[in-house]
Amino acid sequence: MRRTFRLMLFMLTLMSFPNLAALAGGLGSEKLLWEANQLFREYKDTEALAKYELLLSDEPEQQEALIKASIVCGRIGNRFFDDTHKSLYFQKAFGFAQKAMELDSLSAETNYAMALSLSNLCQTVAIKDRMVQLTHIKTYLDKSLAEDTNHAGAWHLMGRWAFKVANLSFAERSANKLLTQLPLPTSSNEIAINAFIKAIELDPSNLLYYYDLARVQREADLTSDCVSTLQKALDQKLVTTEDLELSRRCKVLLQEVLKVRA
Repeated sequence: MRRTFRLMLFMLTLMSFPNLAALAGGLGSEKLLWEANQLFREYKDTEALAKYELLLSDEPEQQEALIKASIVCGRIGNRFFDDTHKSLYFQKAFGFAQKAMELDSLSAETNYAMALSLSNLCQTVAIKDRMVQLTHIKTYLDKSLAEDTNHAGAWHLMGRWAFKVANLSFAERSANKLLTQLPLPTSSNEIAINAFIKAIELDPSNLLYYYDLARVQREADLTSDCVSTLQKALDQKLVTTEDLELSRRCKVLLQEVLKVRA
């Protein structure tokens, strides 16, 4: 009797509050997103991706999950050395970014995610596609920074884009002229350096920004600046395993630069 009464009371509660079940599901989704974002910040990317995909299976239009899933897929792909696995994750990253663009093509984060996914795809696609994507990457980055001038990730990616374009090989320049008929993008190492410096100003704890800046400074024969950048990088607090690896790379690069200077 008591059990029957409790069941009736539960049913009456659901009838009185028809959105209660949806609310409970929403709270579950928020918890799942929070857990995924924690893993994202810790660079536990495989676990983070699993949670984002689980959330998206229930809420396919969850914008933040789509963007973060795209970024995570790119990070995972970059840890592989073979093009097969790289391409698999880079294509997934592009797919998530495309879905995010369909929902909101104006936000800084969405345009950044799309630019990042295309930048990663440039590692595995044919030379013609790579040259076309270089133009698209710049378009998405311009849109991202127009929406948020303080987007550190977009400034960092702009630095990478500028360095790549400034140092295109003869084969790439020829392919662009013969295969795409698109005007060749122009840039310089100085533009790349300024973009990296801006990214560091906005996010001074990100070791990747220092490392990429130092590499361009080395390429531009700015040895003293390169040493200074690497020393600042090595002063940063190491939080993740990703930081440990980047710190190791910075030490190796610093030793190489000092050895050459000596």
